[in-house]
Amino acid sequence: MSKALIVSTAEYKTKFSAMLTEVGFSQVEQAHSCIEARRLIVEREYALMIINAPLVDEFGYELAIYAVENTTMSVLLLARADVSEAVENKVEDYGVVVMSKPVSSEGMFKTLKALHANHNRISSIIRSNRRLQDKLEELKLVDRAKCLLISEGMSEEEAHKYIESNAMDMRVSKKQIAEKIISLKQYD
Repeated sequence: MSKALIVSTAEYKTKFSAMLTEVGFSQVEQAHSCIEARRLIVEREYALMIINAPLVDEFGYELAIYAVENTTMSVLLLARADVSEAVENKVEDYGVVVMSKPVSSEGMFKTLKALHANHNRISSIIRSNRRLQDKLEELKLVDRAKCLLISEGMSEEEAHKYIESNAMDMRVSKKQIAEKIISLKQYD
């Protein structure tokens, strides 16, 4: 379920909702200021933010930088043609996409599709990274538990089999058995 946030003083939600839905966004919300957008970013998770600069409380590039530094969302910043190059120079190193206004429907559609695909790719990488971190954490705990069992007189192979068989018998993960061994050995 991909959500998009439009940050604009004008009513852009209705203008882009159909296009965003066609690209693959299931929900579209709008904020009218950077302060409101920051609050929403903290409260909810968005896949995309479109900033129609300038805004009432900031130009918008500050919000774009804040969003990419603190979330995984893609950010599209719409700026007037006369300032878009200067804005792009400020945000390009952060991965913010800048488009000059007025924007053609075709150009906007293609950009939104690319940003949605990019966000999906990043989300997939993040999920994979989390799985690897969880696996690494499990390996560390199991190794620590095995070391404790080895210090009690078991061989490494016996300690490994002990953890593995207890996990299978109790129908829990090796991580849970390792945590139990570690907690019991701390009080010995």
